[in-house]
Amino acid sequence: MKYASIFRILTCIAPLLLLSTLWAKEKNAQQKVTDLGGRLFHKKGEVVEVVLNGASLKSGELTFLADFPQLTDLSLEKTSLSDPDMAIVAKLPKLEWLNLYRTQVGDEGARHLSQSQSLQLLPAGETKITDAGIAHLANAGQLTYLGLRGNRITDKSAPHFAKLTKLEGLYLGETQVTDKTVRALAKLTMLEKLWLHDLPITDASIEILSKMKTLRELHVYATKLSPEGARRLQSALPRCKVIHESLVP
Repeated sequence: MKYASIFRILTCIAPLLLLSTLWAKEKNAQQKVTDLGGRLFHKKGEVVEVVLNGASLKSGELTFLADFPQLTDLSLEKTSLSDPDMAIVAKLPKLEWLNLYRTQVGDEGARHLSQSQSLQLLPAGETKITDAGIAHLANAGQLTYLGLRGNRITDKSAPHFAKLTKLEGLYLGETQVTDKTVRALAKLTMLEKLWLHDLPITDASIEILSKMKTLRELHVYATKLSPEGARRLQSALPRCKVIHESLVP
């Protein structure tokens, strides 16, 4: 009888001890973010967003993020983090938005991230992700935004972009794609925002772009698109804001 009472007491205490341990770990993780000069945002008492832009992070140092089980948004902009760190990030169960702008993440990091089942928005401009990385990210069919501004992306990625059918936003400005890639984008029937500025896009793309009726914002300035072509494009897409030098805002 005595042992049964002790067992019942332990059964009641164990969950409390576990909660206490988890709470202590999360508090330590929060202090870590503060020490790094980062910011935390809460929702209903839980950490849902961590901003570590420009933080001096060492490789492998992100393991503390696992102590934020409700984390949905993570910004690592302008840090020195690279591919191995993405293996840690990819395991965050509720991560939806990941900002990697101007980091050292490359194709192997993209492979890790492609294994995430929750990631939806990925700004990864001016990183080391190339066509090989896009081949991996094509497996992340849940992505709704992909930003690749300034990356070494060519027309080899065209068939991989076509597989990301849930994309609502795609940033290809300042990459190396041409009209060939634009033809592949016709398969993205949910695309609303498309950045194609500072590219050798020509009037050959007008026919394809004109059929993309879901577009609401299209950046085609600093391209080889003619003023007449831009006007034709705006006429064909009255619900879309076409941004080109020849068009008056």
